Formats: sequence, C-alpha cells, structure tokens
Amino acid sequence: MARIHFDMKVGCLTILEGPDSGKKILLKDLSVFEAGRSQGNHVCLKDDTVAMSHFRVCRNGQQFSVYDLGTRRGTFVDGQKIEKVDLKDGAIIEAGALRLQFNLVDEETPGRLASSAPDSDEEDAQSLNGGVLTETRASSPSLAVVDGEDRGRRLLLVGKQQFKIGRAVTSDLKLVDGKISREHCVVESVRDQHIIIDLESANGTIVNGDRVKKTVLKEGDFVRLGFTMIKYDRV
Repeated sequence: MARIHFDMKVGCLTILEGPDSGKKILLKDLSVFEAGRSQGNHVCLKDDTVAMSHFRVCRNGQQFSVYDLGTRRGTFVDGQKIEKVDLKDGAIIEAGALRLQFNLVDEETPGRLASSAPDSDEEDAQSLNGGVLTETRASSPSLAVVDGEDRGRRLLLVGKQQFKIGRAVTSDLKLVDGKISREHCVVESVRDQHIIIDLESANGTIVNGDRVKKTVLKEGDFVRLGFTMIKYDRV
C-alpha cells in the first residue's frame, strides 16, 4: 500500500513596505508569536507607527489566528479591523503603516525564524550571544517603563532583595495600567541575578513574548504587563 506523504507547512510573514521590505519571518517551532516595535517581540517591526506590542499570532498545527493587543490604531486583516480572526493563505495584515502578507510555506523556505532575540546584521549573532547583544556592563540594574501610561519611570533594583510591581500603593513600581493586577509580579535579587515571578496575575507576565511564571531576567529583556512594556537593563 502506497504511503501518503503530507507536506508540513509553516506560517510566513512577508513585510511588503518600509525599510525591511521583502523580509520574510517564519512562524515555526512555537505556538504563540508576538509582533510589535519592541525588540523583545518574536516579530520585530521597525516602524514608529507600530505599537511596542501590536498583535499576536497563535498557531494550532497548520491553523493560524491573529489577535490585536488592544492597540489604539488597531490591527487590520484584508482591510477589516479585527480583534481576532483566522488567517487565510495570502491574507494582508496591517499594523500602523506597515503591511505584511501571511502565507503558508514549506518548512525549508528561506527566511528569519521568529525569535525574541534582537535582529542583527551578523548572521551568527544569536548563536554567539544568545540573541542579546551588549556593549559594556553598567553598574546598577533597573526596570525602565518604555511604553504605556507610565512611560519614563524607572526603578533601580538596589537596596533590598524583593521588589513588588503592580497597581497597589505598596508596590515598589506602581503602575496605573488597568490591565495590570494590584499585585502583578515581583522581582527577586538572587546573588548576581534577578528573577521575575508572576503572582497569578489576571493577564500574565510576558517576557520577550513568552508568558512566564518564573524566569531569570537577562540584560535587555522586555517585560510586558497589560499594555505596559518594561525593559530590564543597567544604568
């Protein structure tokens, strides 16, 4: 009896306009891909009209769906503003002024894998640096709000072992974002590392596009709480 061969397809986003026009991003190996202007996203879209976290693509086998992440300008698919919609082969996604085409392609199709590592001109930068490119190590670790209503606020992670983040007045980093829980997460100092721990928040703690319960923060990591984006860095 002849064996039937099924070709496995993966998702591919092709940027149609802008400085990265023609760039292909392959959506494979993961089940959730976050897209936006922040380098912490799996799909980094380098355009000021795109939100730091703009939309999310979910994969179930060879089925893909796209969700808007509550952006002011919205996410459009084939000209229609959406909250969530299943993607068809050839669908056009609009985020800000950027247009991307979604296609199902063969796994061997050339392109950049969707990854939370920043883009680099060096082909082997991710393998050599784990995706995080740094120059010099500054003295004080900090959390800086880079997008959201509290943009510009910074918390130095010095002086104690645990730092609370949330809407509660007792928080070390008090945020006004209504999507953030009163006690959302904590950052603990352990030796020379900082560990972020989700406190069973309603909307989760997202580090570089992945929802986490507990993880070690690396310099340059992006943390999303609700509509707020925070960068872990040193100053």
